[in-house]
Amino acid sequence: MKKVFTSLSLIVLASLAHGQVITQNATPNTVATTGSVACGSQVDGYTSDNSYYRIFTLADYGITYDYKITNVAFGVQTANVAFPVEVNLYTWVGTFPTGTPTFLATADVNVTPASVGTMVNTGTNLVPVVPSGSKLLVEIFHDGEGTTPPQNFYLGTHPGAQTGPSYLASEACGITTPLATGTGALAGFASARWVITVTGQNATLGTTEVINSRDLQIYPNPVKDVLKFKFGNQLKSEGIDIYDMNGRVLTSIQNNKDVNEVNMSGYVKGNYILKVKASDGKVYIQKIIKE
Repeated sequence: MKKVFTSLSLIVLASLAHGQVITQNATPNTVATTGSVACGSQVDGYTSDNSYYRIFTLADYGITYDYKITNVAFGVQTANVAFPVEVNLYTWVGTFPTGTPTFLATADVNVTPASVGTMVNTGTNLVPVVPSGSKLLVEIFHDGEGTTPPQNFYLGTHPGAQTGPSYLASEACGITTPLATGTGALAGFASARWVITVTGQNATLGTTEVINSRDLQIYPNPVKDVLKFKFGNQLKSEGIDIYDMNGRVLTSIQNNKDVNEVNMSGYVKGNYILKVKASDGKVYIQKIIKE
């Protein structure tokens, strides 16, 4: 039977001392109503085997320590019946998709029609430690087998900005090497940007840090002079640190006055990491571009 790529509609989204959420979407928990892609059959209305990938270089998020995973979440655009979806974690050496994986852990997550429009979580079913300096590969795998009617699954996507490519592989469609969406056979699906978030902790200190949270808004980014930020949910800042990409602290402000801006006019052009300790005890992290 001929396999083709199809696209469906439907979606929206959905302590420790400090937990850290990493994502490659500007708004990590927002899932679009259209734009996803999967290998399957338009004639019979099912999706076959599909592996959805994201790869995270931990240092890009200011994670320079052993990182203990506490949860992986992914968006669901389509699920017509109840079935398991497999979440696999690896470390990766090389430039993905070429290189060498080392398996870390796996967990099954059940999705149902009620999952549509939400984020589903692995929770405590997945708690490996990713060594400092690693690249973390997340695979969401759906085999498309074992139910009547046939399974129909599309991973959630987000149409906005992303900081790294989304990849798809499928033996049924002959894509045995993960391919970035928007390229090659997936050229028509540039909007397929997988919504996947990883939450973890400093494995030694147990601190929870949150990356790219909508609770912390920064502007302008890129910044030329003064970087401003504000919290939602009535949070206040209790400390500010800016790091270079080598993990060195360039600016540190410890305060009880809710400082909400930093003058970066003296910084050289490039990428930096902003960490803001908030009144809820968490550390919120954003990547900054200095013009």
